[in-house]
Amino acid sequence: MKPAISTAQTVALIQSAITPTMVLALPSVMVSIAHHDAWISGIVAAIVGLVMALGIAMIGRANKGQLFVAWMESRFGRPIGVTVGIMLGIYYFNAFCVIVRTFANFVSDIVLDATPLFLLTGIMVLVAAFTVMQGIEAIARSAFMVLLLIMVIIPVSVFILYTDISFERLIPVLDTNLVRIAVASFPPIGLLSEVSVLLLIIPYMKKPASCLRASLIGTLLGSSQLVLVILLALTIFGQQLVPLMSYAFVNVMAIVEVGEFLERIEVFTVSVWFLTMYIKLAVFLFATVHCLFHSLRLHSERHTVIGISILAVATTSGEWPRNMNTGMMATLVNMPVLLIMNIAMPVLIAIGLLITRGKSKQKGGMQGP
Repeated sequence: MKPAISTAQTVALIQSAITPTMVLALPSVMVSIAHHDAWISGIVAAIVGLVMALGIAMIGRANKGQLFVAWMESRFGRPIGVTVGIMLGIYYFNAFCVIVRTFANFVSDIVLDATPLFLLTGIMVLVAAFTVMQGIEAIARSAFMVLLLIMVIIPVSVFILYTDISFERLIPVLDTNLVRIAVASFPPIGLLSEVSVLLLIIPYMKKPASCLRASLIGTLLGSSQLVLVILLALTIFGQQLVPLMSYAFVNVMAIVEVGEFLERIEVFTVSVWFLTMYIKLAVFLFATVHCLFHSLRLHSERHTVIGISILAVATTSGEWPRNMNTGMMATLVNMPVLLIMNIAMPVLIAIGLLITRGKSKQKGGMQGP
């Protein structure tokens, strides 16, 4: 298969893989920990995220065009390569299910409170599965179009909200204990580590050498949106109200209005966020299918997508915590998994690549979609 993803599309994919759940679930959690200095925690997380993005890109640049599982097998042998692929496949499947349920809870709480969750999760998985069947190039093109919308709607929203902003609510700066600021940075660091999905995307890039630039820009875009949402929430509502909000991002956008004749225009911003969430679902489902399909030597990618999608619907339709409990579960409880799979495993891969640097590599390009 000929690589067909541009650098700009890769940036959009990384941004979409990081941002949606981060801006939805984390602002309230971070403000409850670091209070009015939560935005500083966001900056700390952004710096760490850029370091992680740099490391992932440096690892990915060692790949000379092979699909991820084939690359692992050529460097470490088939048993280790298959094990890594299966572990990542299971991780991405679990992450996909958490994202689907978080998204479904949000839609149920905000818009469709009478709609059965089974129906919501089923539709979300169906859309993601259909997108994945079109290939990673279709996901990348969609992500880039959504990124263009984000670049337009964010400045407009901030401009309209400016009169409601009171920077006095951020004073005194660094009044919060530094330990609390550091603790509040852990959840976004965990989600920023999802930049590791780049390892699966690099073989599809037209210019793999530009993966470093793409990873840094994508991570910066995602983390800057988190800091912006936290700043808007704090300067508009204050540190007392934000922790009480299930979805601070939506509450901030809900007060956007033009004069006294145009209200409830937050629907445009939330609609764009909906699109980014669907892109994230597609990216994680693609990663699940990609890893399991190649690790298990399956014969039909379409049937793999269908099987995994059915399992995902069954998994996400059970009893899960809702609202703020979901945000806490998806951040603090999942932190060890995020750190192990997105940081510890890439570090081990990097060490293995250094050890096997002199090993003769199997030749051959990309195999399969």
